[in-house]
Amino acid sequence: MCYNRRINGGCLLMKRNEQKIENTWKTEDIFKDEAAFLACLDTCKELGNELCAYDGKLDDASNLLSFLKGYEKLTCLLDDCLGYSSLLSDQDTADAHHQELKGKANALAVEVFTKLSFSDVQIMQIENLESFYASEPILERYRVYLEEVCRLKEHVLSQAEEKLMASSSLMQDTPYSIFGMLNNADLKFEDAIDSKGNKHALTTGTFIHMLEQEDEVLRESAYRNFYAGYGSMIHTLAACLNGQTNQLKFNSTARKYASSLECAVDANNVSPRVYEQLIETVHKNIHVLHKYMRVRKEVMKKEKLHMYDLYVPMVNECNVPVSFEQAKEDVLHSIQLYGTEYAKVYERGLNSRWIDVYENEGKRSGAYSSGQRVHPFVLMNFADSLDTEFTLAHEMGHAMHSYMSTKYQAPLDRHYKIFVAEVASTCNEALLMDYLRKQNSDPKFQAYLINHFMEQFRTTLFRQCMFAEFEKIINEKTANNEVLTSDTLNQIYADLNKFYYGEDVIVDDEISMEWARIPHFYMNFYVYQYATGFSAAMALSQKLLHGTQADIEAYLSFLKGGCTKSPVELLRMAGVDMASPKPIEDAIELFDSLIDEFESIMK
Repeated sequence: MCYNRRINGGCLLMKRNEQKIENTWKTEDIFKDEAAFLACLDTCKELGNELCAYDGKLDDASNLLSFLKGYEKLTCLLDDCLGYSSLLSDQDTADAHHQELKGKANALAVEVFTKLSFSDVQIMQIENLESFYASEPILERYRVYLEEVCRLKEHVLSQAEEKLMASSSLMQDTPYSIFGMLNNADLKFEDAIDSKGNKHALTTGTFIHMLEQEDEVLRESAYRNFYAGYGSMIHTLAACLNGQTNQLKFNSTARKYASSLECAVDANNVSPRVYEQLIETVHKNIHVLHKYMRVRKEVMKKEKLHMYDLYVPMVNECNVPVSFEQAKEDVLHSIQLYGTEYAKVYERGLNSRWIDVYENEGKRSGAYSSGQRVHPFVLMNFADSLDTEFTLAHEMGHAMHSYMSTKYQAPLDRHYKIFVAEVASTCNEALLMDYLRKQNSDPKFQAYLINHFMEQFRTTLFRQCMFAEFEKIINEKTANNEVLTSDTLNQIYADLNKFYYGEDVIVDDEISMEWARIPHFYMNFYVYQYATGFSAAMALSQKLLHGTQADIEAYLSFLKGGCTKSPVELLRMAGVDMASPKPIEDAIELFDSLIDEFESIMK
């Protein structure tokens, strides 16, 4: 394969129609063709209109049951439409027709759910829901869904107000939409220059790859030019983020929450205490990250580390290409401990076009798993590297979580909460790490893998926690009616970097603008879940690798659980208690031991 994201080479990406069919996902598994998709959209619209007839009639058990049956069918069909059109859009974002299909599906979803916004309000007004289960026993199928609706009762508005809130959803996406257009389309960067004077095209997609290169001149040039680009629009980007925090403030106030944080985490039935506890625990153990920075500085033979030094692999001798076929073999071997059912489905997913493997012109960057009803789909931009092998393990972990939840739960209960979403994916990365380490005992190879693992701790536990703390601070300022200017945001971000990275790292003017490029800050207290999910995954992976068959069965029950319990309860059932700081403490202790092992090998 040839990728224009590589520093050396200059090969152009293939076009979408040049991809081998076996390396693309099989969207026909959802709809055989576009005509079937459009017909389903029409069905969804008709069904939505039919369900509007239940407005004002949900205080009757029979009517409620009929409505929920129709609503369940509608959500299933809409999931199919949204998923199908999104996959087509992402495989080539330059395809205007597929963008149009996605727009139609999204617009219909907003239209339908706005019309049906009466349902939650009227369900909450049912005085004795338990009696409904007695008179219509089939309603038990919907108990979890109904309990989740009623859980939010004190934060739901009148029927007219809820309809107004629902219709404002597209408008409330405006700050993120503006950020996306600036970040993905309008923002341009000066080329980076390497030590030989060669120019390299700098984009949001090539930036981190350039920071991973041994050529320090190239790294620094990429770093300076990248943030110079953001600096040219820093006031506009500050206004976008200020708009986002005010949007969340509006919603939290309207829904009678004590804070924006409480409003955001309550959507996943998580206490704000879990969020605060993460930050507190990381603060108490920040010396371990400082220790890692000291070791990195010594291995790289630097007096001080710059921010553009943090992504360079400290061990390069083992950085060999990994083919997709080899990666499939490795990840499949790594998950055998889950048992026959899991392994057979996993293998089918690897070989039955669940995965869109390679990059092409216009394809969405990064990677994700989309948990469709028929089976999950995985977007990859596989680059014949160890990093993308771990990405494959990660996304297939998501995919199998979705598969198991969909198989074992009712349609309205199959979607697990975001709080637990990163657990299965990261757990499978840990299993792959263990498998690879057992295949080769060469000290340099071990150091190479440990380097990769330590970077996961830095970027997923500590860095995401720093992001979470930044979000908490800026939303508190918005709550106090303070305007988030670029100077204010830069200062907050610089101070956090100084605390997290310690005295061995130079915090310069450029890194103070990093907040401006992070899309997750438009997702309302989302990033902390990477850190908590990573911590839970580290604890559970150790149980899976070193525990009993009962530990494995408990974990599989968690994967099958969907949203039938709160996220904290589901994880407790799997064997880890995220209401306690212990999983975070244990993860940091593991990080500390990896630093010691790495330092010992490198001496």
